[in-house]
Amino acid sequence: MRTLTQPVDFYCSWSGGKDACLALYKMAQQGHKPQGVLTMMNEAGTLSRAHHLPKSLIEQQAQSLGLKSVTQATAKANYQNRYQSALQVCKQQGVDYIVLGDIDLQAHRDWQQQQGQIAQITPLFPLWQNEHKALIEQFIEAGFKATIIAILPDKVPHEFLGKVLNLETVAQLESLGIDVCAEGGEFHTVVTDGPLFSFPISLDVNSAKHCTNGEYGYDYLGFSL
Repeated sequence: MRTLTQPVDFYCSWSGGKDACLALYKMAQQGHKPQGVLTMMNEAGTLSRAHHLPKSLIEQQAQSLGLKSVTQATAKANYQNRYQSALQVCKQQGVDYIVLGDIDLQAHRDWQQQQGQIAQITPLFPLWQNEHKALIEQFIEAGFKATIIAILPDKVPHEFLGKVLNLETVAQLESLGIDVCAEGGEFHTVVTDGPLFSFPISLDVNSAKHCTNGEYGYDYLGFSL
């Protein structure tokens, strides 16, 4: 990540999951000032594109974090144009930085840098090339609570759906050769509590609907909030 010589205001690209949350946390710990979270939604604007989370859940997270929430509905074909529109909303609020939770996928970083150049907003990558297990341990030890809410069934056993991402779960993932940060998209999480949250997000895993063959081949928990 580029070196910042003074605190900056920023928006966080927000999936609702662990990596985005840890990136936000690390920036805040360094004295930078989060202003809001930006989430790309499905074409109907009801579910997040990344993690299939209801808009109401994303808004609850933002409220607990004390941040503005920018959501942008988009179809796949219009993703870049709609993402640029969302970045302009951040720019109009006087924010020149967007923080992302990418760890080591160079193609993702390159694309974000290209979009930043177009929008004249600087992408920052506080997790970039950190060791995966160290990152997940930092996340857990800081006191965040995350739950696995989507899996790729050919890579992760179905029993992991609904599991809290604690050290025991991390050890189980490791024993199966699964990347504990899921940088290859093996699973997704939703964060419901932690040091940045003013109140916990209620998540009823037991009553969630189990959905299969979702977008990109995921099995996921469908929440009605």
